[in-house]
Amino acid sequence: MQDHNSRFPTISKILILRQLLWGAAFYGTYVLLTKFFLNDLNYSEADTIMMMGAFGAVGPVFSAVGGFVADKYIGAFRAVYIGYTAYLAGFVLLGVGASGLNVPLSIFAIALIGYARGLSATCPTVLLGNSYSETNREAFQQGLTVNYSINNLGSFSAKYLFPFLIAYLAYQGVFFIAGLLMACILIIFFKFRKELESVGNDLDKTPLPFMTWALFFVGSIATLGLVFWIFSNLDMGKYILYSLGFGAIGYFIYEITKATRAYQFKMVAVLITVCILIVFYFFYGQMFTSMNMYAINLMGDKLLGFIPIYPESNMAFNPLWCFVLGGPMIQIYAWLDRKGYSPTIPTKIAGAFVLSAIAFTLLGLSSENMGPDGKISADWILLVHFFQSGAELIVGALGAGFIFEMVPRYLAAFSIGLRAVAISLSGILAAVIATKIALPKDIVFTPEVVEAVYTGYFYMLAQIAAFMSVLTFALSRVIQKLILRGEELEAEEKGEKEAALSH
Repeated sequence: MQDHNSRFPTISKILILRQLLWGAAFYGTYVLLTKFFLNDLNYSEADTIMMMGAFGAVGPVFSAVGGFVADKYIGAFRAVYIGYTAYLAGFVLLGVGASGLNVPLSIFAIALIGYARGLSATCPTVLLGNSYSETNREAFQQGLTVNYSINNLGSFSAKYLFPFLIAYLAYQGVFFIAGLLMACILIIFFKFRKELESVGNDLDKTPLPFMTWALFFVGSIATLGLVFWIFSNLDMGKYILYSLGFGAIGYFIYEITKATRAYQFKMVAVLITVCILIVFYFFYGQMFTSMNMYAINLMGDKLLGFIPIYPESNMAFNPLWCFVLGGPMIQIYAWLDRKGYSPTIPTKIAGAFVLSAIAFTLLGLSSENMGPDGKISADWILLVHFFQSGAELIVGALGAGFIFEMVPRYLAAFSIGLRAVAISLSGILAAVIATKIALPKDIVFTPEVVEAVYTGYFYMLAQIAAFMSVLTFALSRVIQKLILRGEELEAEEKGEKEAALSH
């Protein structure tokens, strides 16, 4: 039997291994899709940016729905198991679609991957949280950070290596490798299914009625059809994503009105934090849209002067830095704690905005430093990702844990999905805005063109991030007061219950 009070319970180790394999499969595929759509499927630069923005947004926005389904109908572990089976099918179909340059089949494959991400994204955090005891929450936060760092190790490895494998296996071969990684996860799930069910929610521990399965199947088909339509009709599809995102936030507000007074204060704090996260993840979304297209168009093919790299592998810098910085981040927090200062999570997010402001300032400077070959040194992009990854690590590793601790357990998976909703809304917004700097495929990149298109855009983002850092520092005080009031009321309610039981 696993020890829920240990630093890394047995199930947490299994889930962290799952994160390594999933990160390699999903993000390794993600890094290839831009050039696959741009060159092989002959999409324009603007349409490719929108497709990548939609692909990044669909899974997160539907994760709130997936979390709701897991909480209310099928269970957290079942949602993960079914979702990862859909991932496997999606990667295999994407390989088949790539082998024949079949656009509809390729779109259906990434729609299936988007559905899988939406259904399963929030539940591993729930399983991880439940693998720790209620008195072991500090270890849970550390486990989340380690899990996030391991995810980035898998992501970096695949993002760097997969573009090199294209020369030997073509796109379809690499997509099949991603499918093989997902198959390994499913084998692990099958072997440890009883242990994983034990840290799921109550629904995981009981058989489900036939009607529940029937409704889930019909709902899944409808959702998959909607996702396919969104990818096939991006101009209208983005409004569906906006509606789903704000609808999920609206449902959370409705749940606030039904919660106890203690949880109402905490949930309002979560709501404000989610609004801040929407803005933060707008900058995160630039990595997959404007920053990625900028690097594909202009980044040199040597890192530090001697390491070969493909331009599309620029996104590998992000998980590399996240993995490298994960351990030092934990040590910095521990050092601050020993000094008697423990910054709140909203305060940390404000610090993340400062790092984003530095990152986009450097990106603007890089655009003013083209080499004689008309390329930007890959070292600039590496440095930019250092700061942006530090910002992401602060927010990404702790945001889900913060939400998990602030909401009632019956809303855990759905509420964690709100963070994903923030990623979705900001991701699609980032794509829409990034299309403003999309260029024709045959354009010649002169210093004048680069300055006119990219320089002002990146400096503008830096200024917005600097403003948000100040605003978030101010809001962090409001959020902390709400949390403290919620905890006071929670203590009062607990005391009243104990007094009633004693009589």
